[in-house]
Amino acid sequence: MKIRTFLFAAAAVVAVSACGGVSDTTRIAGVLEEEGLTEVNVMVEQLGIDTLVAVTGGRFAVEIPADVTTMGIIAAGPYRATFIPDGTKLKVVLGPESSVKSSPNSVNARFVEFSEKSIAIQENFMTEVQNLQAKTDVTEEQRDSLLVANYDRFTGEFIDFAREALAANSDNIIAISALSSLAVLLQDDAQMDSLINTLSPAIAANKDVVVMKEGIRARLETAEGKMFKDFTVEDSDGKTVSLSDYVGKGKYVLVDFWASWCGPCKAEIPNVKAAYDKYRKKGLDVLSVAVWDSPEATKDTAKVYGVTWKQIINAGQEPTELYGIEGIPHVILFGPDGTILKRNLRGEEIDQEISKYIR
Repeated sequence: MKIRTFLFAAAAVVAVSACGGVSDTTRIAGVLEEEGLTEVNVMVEQLGIDTLVAVTGGRFAVEIPADVTTMGIIAAGPYRATFIPDGTKLKVVLGPESSVKSSPNSVNARFVEFSEKSIAIQENFMTEVQNLQAKTDVTEEQRDSLLVANYDRFTGEFIDFAREALAANSDNIIAISALSSLAVLLQDDAQMDSLINTLSPAIAANKDVVVMKEGIRARLETAEGKMFKDFTVEDSDGKTVSLSDYVGKGKYVLVDFWASWCGPCKAEIPNVKAAYDKYRKKGLDVLSVAVWDSPEATKDTAKVYGVTWKQIINAGQEPTELYGIEGIPHVILFGPDGTILKRNLRGEEIDQEISKYIR
């Protein structure tokens, strides 16, 4: 069984549609539990707020504009708490167990509610994984099957949960958290594009959503079956080099987007090398494109790992932005005419995909 992995970019939130006691001002009353600290720092980047508030007798208070599309930070010494300036009265405690409390149906309360529930869902999932791994009355094949079923149950539960949160909170920052989780679990750009289209204009304009939307658009435009998109960069020798110098020239081309500091990239190099050795005399070209890296580090690492095939060094961010690549390594197989045959190949999939076209 190929082990599945996942990562949540953020927690989603329980969906409660009604909000009460909301105004255009957020009133914050706080307690600082450590003596000797005389001020707290209140920061809300999107609102241009970065101010110091005096602490008197261990207490502080401040009023800021309401904006449910953003999140702020209150910090003092080693303590910090995040909050949403949602137009309600917030009670903040800064200390070893910092907290933010607000009215039951406020955006803040709903965010906290789901943060806790999402953690519970994940903990239940991991507990079941540990239980299944400890079972001694099943074969390895049976255990793998049970682990897959557990993962599928968890994924379905969390997707439903995040969808509900998104539907009920399309006009506030909760939607961004739900959307981030869905992006990881759905792995479907067309679905994600449809979900983003349900957001309010203010949330759709959030910089994180804009970046997500741009990545989706880039991946849809460079999806399997689409013609390759060219890029031109200046390599480490100061020469202009383009993807079209290699792709669309009548041969199959395996392109590995990587960086020297990336552990998984270096772990993938032997698989790329195996494909190069096996198929290079049968019509396959291999190209490594170094992104987000320094030329010196790329060259040194390529030498150590035996990269003897063609390389584009010092490609920067342009290739990954053009192809909507959010993580590396990212290996793409291009056809002789430049058609994108398969994206995001890893491990044994590389040889399996190439063998469909070259024998």
